[in-house]
Amino acid sequence: MNDEKVMIGVSDVMKKMGIGRDRAYEIMKSGEFKTHKVGRRYLVHYQVFENWLIGGKQTPSKK
Repeated sequence: MNDEKVMIGVSDVMKKMGIGRDRAYEIMKSGEFKTHKVGRRYLVHYQVFENWLIGGKQTPSKK
């Protein structure tokens, strides 16, 4: 089994983009891509986030 995360959180977004926590939360809550709130955590599918970063489609591709 692959150990890569399928869903990433705010701290992962911060690291990937080199931004602070407030800005990462702002992006996650912006509605520009689909996020899931689990308890107090905001999560996004890693592929949706990657596609958003490069300006592509917002849905994960089927494998």
